[in-house]
Amino acid sequence: MLIFNPFRAFIIAVISVLLSSSAFSQLPSSFLRGGDVSEIPEVEAAGGHYSYHGKQDDPFVIMRNAGWNFVRFRIWNNPKGGWCDKEHTLAMAKRASEQRLKISLDFHYSDWWADPGKQNKPAAWKNLPYDQLKQAVYDYTKDVVSAMVAQGTPPYMVQVGNEIIGGMLWPDGRVSGNDPEKWKPLIGLLDAGFRAVHDAQGSKRIVTMIHLDRGGDNKAAVWWFDNAIKGGLKFDTIGLSYYPNWHGNLETMQANINDLANRYRKDIYIVETGYPWAMDERTKQMQHVIGSPRGILAGYPATPEGQDQFLAKLIDIIRHVPHGRGKGLLYWAPTWISPGKKATTYDNVALFNYEGEALPSFDTLGGKPPAK
Repeated sequence: MLIFNPFRAFIIAVISVLLSSSAFSQLPSSFLRGGDVSEIPEVEAAGGHYSYHGKQDDPFVIMRNAGWNFVRFRIWNNPKGGWCDKEHTLAMAKRASEQRLKISLDFHYSDWWADPGKQNKPAAWKNLPYDQLKQAVYDYTKDVVSAMVAQGTPPYMVQVGNEIIGGMLWPDGRVSGNDPEKWKPLIGLLDAGFRAVHDAQGSKRIVTMIHLDRGGDNKAAVWWFDNAIKGGLKFDTIGLSYYPNWHGNLETMQANINDLANRYRKDIYIVETGYPWAMDERTKQMQHVIGSPRGILAGYPATPEGQDQFLAKLIDIIRHVPHGRGKGLLYWAPTWISPGKKATTYDNVALFNYEGEALPSFDTLGGKPPAK
């Protein structure tokens, strides 16, 4: 017969409270957390600096000290200004690897931003017929990944395309509807990219990802993956963007990623997110990208504390995706501050304040308990 032991019950209760309060300090090493920090060279070139608990330091050292283990680099073919090209990506990969950070590589297959509203071909590929375009995807992807492998900084993960709900490399790879014939060109382009990754990966397998923007749109996400998989597309994992400003509340996002994990039996990452820590006079002056009240969730004000609590909740949701399939989180542009006259309209969503000091959310993303 089980006899009630009040002392044992007290100990169990204390342990439960301790475990609950230290949930974020106990993030498993396999849970990847960090951000897309591609803007660092541009910020540094403009004189920007970063500090952590009052001490100025290299941003990659700050990431490691805060507990980050993951970064993403976007790559453009021939970008104006030169940022985010192959040369900068290789240099950034060295800095990340020195701090033992895993790397995700995000191919836009464009000379500039590619997203749901635009998927413009690189100028050099503009007039290529489809078969040559597919070969260009293969050659370019293999060249970049091979270079990263050769310098000892292989990516852990590669996204073939960025937010490709409508396809990529328009018009050739554009998709709509459910006609299998209209999906074949996109699937061919994606397959060329994935084959290139596998052919360049060397002895260690690189994870391949499909990245859509539909963090809170289950209907659209299911439509995309149903058609792509029906068309024979093979890939490893699913990445989604989730910004409350465009993609709804946390509950809708949670229902979506749980369904996708169960439906497709794929691991899930949120590979872009952002939440403001300030909406002030500067927001009006600079016309911040996320500067509208519609992007503010109830209970999560646009303050450092609100941003911190939002990030803590998001991590908790991802960690509790069914069957352990929630694998990580990448915050978008956490280091995009405005040094001097080099202003960005995103600095109220970064994880550093206007002076370049790390906010509480920077530690929370690294796995430390959120501020009370």
